[in-house]
Amino acid sequence: MGRALRLLGMCLILAGIGLGAFELFQDWHADSAYRSTQQALRKELQTDPRNGLGKGLPRGHQESAAPSPTEALAVLRIPRFGPEYAPVIVEGVSQDDLAKGPGHYPGSAMPGDIGNFAVAGHRTGWGQPFHRLPELRKGDAISVEWRQRSYTYHVTRTKVVEPSDVGVVLPVPNRPGTGPDKARITLTTCVDRGRDGTYAHRLVVWGELDAR
Repeated sequence: MGRALRLLGMCLILAGIGLGAFELFQDWHADSAYRSTQQALRKELQTDPRNGLGKGLPRGHQESAAPSPTEALAVLRIPRFGPEYAPVIVEGVSQDDLAKGPGHYPGSAMPGDIGNFAVAGHRTGWGQPFHRLPELRKGDAISVEWRQRSYTYHVTRTKVVEPSDVGVVLPVPNRPGTGPDKARITLTTCVDRGRDGTYAHRLVVWGELDAR
């Protein structure tokens, strides 16, 4: 199958359809791979025996074992995006990780825990799971299904920042050295794509866990 897709891409160029068409083909190929990977990750979550370990755990409980790289971690739901929106979050934010789905920043908090559960995702290509992130508004719900529990956060604010602004995913965003004080979520993605294909800024969405 992979060889056939590569041959098709070469044929598009040789046929004179042009670079633009080939880029569309590449996006289609990446999106197709993303959908297949997401299906596999969903099955991974369903068969992972650890998904029962978090049931009934007290709020603020900290898991003892860190997730493995590229592991299927949780399911993200955003009601504003409709009931079909449910990408599987993986552990890690490398290029390979984000080609599979939204990625959890290693070392950031886990869902529902005190701290900052930080997740990155693509806006274009690779399934574009965060394509509609700019639509989120203050008060919108963001739910994370993890370990047979659902944690619902509400958006507190959004901001466009420089790519170098790593403080947005700190336990208390933009406050280095400050210890975690509440359960937060941070979603990040790229915005402002230039003619050279690179992105000049990052969109950040912050939220806080609903009081229970």
